[in-house]
Amino acid sequence: MATIRDVAQYAKVSVGTVSNVLNGSSLVKAETRQRVLAAIEVLKFHPTAAARSLSTQRTNTIGMIRSEIRPQQNRIETDPIVLDLIDGITNAAMDSGIGLTFWTIPVGSRETDLYKQLVNSRQIDGLILFALRENDPRIAFLQQQVFPFVTFGRLDPQETPNWIDLDSAYGIELAVQHLTELGHRRIGYISPPHEQYLARQRWEGFIRGMEAAHLPFDPSLTYEGDFSEKSGQLGTHFFLDQPNAPTAIICNNDRMAFGAMRAIQARRLTVGKDISVVGFDDIPLARYSHPALTTVSQPIQTIGKALFNLLLAIINRENTDALGAKLFAPELHVRQSSGAAP
Repeated sequence: MATIRDVAQYAKVSVGTVSNVLNGSSLVKAETRQRVLAAIEVLKFHPTAAARSLSTQRTNTIGMIRSEIRPQQNRIETDPIVLDLIDGITNAAMDSGIGLTFWTIPVGSRETDLYKQLVNSRQIDGLILFALRENDPRIAFLQQQVFPFVTFGRLDPQETPNWIDLDSAYGIELAVQHLTELGHRRIGYISPPHEQYLARQRWEGFIRGMEAAHLPFDPSLTYEGDFSEKSGQLGTHFFLDQPNAPTAIICNNDRMAFGAMRAIQARRLTVGKDISVVGFDDIPLARYSHPALTTVSQPIQTIGKALFNLLLAIINRENTDALGAKLFAPELHVRQSSGAAP
């Protein structure tokens, strides 16, 4: 939100001159008045909102920070599911007159410095965190500073109910159940990066699904991905080089699934017939890939809205019993990339 100082700087006048224009003073020259009014329009300065912000010591802005877990590797393209999450948060924020600011930062000292800067300077009223990590230092810092925040995801245990999450372990179970019902017995699993806490939760879902189907766990059929299409390709080539290759592969996001399908097709095999592939997220491209991707869907924009509403209630010190510690259920969308075991 623009301030009176921003207007003054843009119009190249003093703060007092801007104040005189706002108060309708006749002391301001016509040319200067027009310059100030033009600056107000360009910057969308709202005096009443600014005054309210000063009186409440609020910025009417929340923040969201994406941490790059492996900054030493080549930068991974932005995941469409993150963009959908931001879209859900933004839509809810606009309805409430709140702004959203977003940063991408590598894990390490720069990440820590950014959090300290934002909290100490009070540039924002609260934070939305995602991609939680084991012993996450961000949570410890924000709790110590008593700064409002919510998380997309949960740790086990998580003492406070300031989280919204998808039951992604159940989502992986749905994928395993679907494939075993199609007759698959050897199922490859391309996991999330181990640094993310959800890797543990989803692994538990995979093991539960395999146990429910009375199938043994084979360590040679697991590969750690990094959510990129390339890691899906590499993992699939690794599986297909095994003496007893899998007949189906579960990928922990759709981009890795696209990489898996590319690798299968490169070996002149047919996706959905020779080898089945299941993704996770159900991004729009999943419906239009060739073949269309069977995938676990999450209501990501609804989750984004829920995260915003929870954070706003925490900032306003309202009761959050009905808003926090909420687990959303995933759904499996079956398409052409999965078929009966050969």
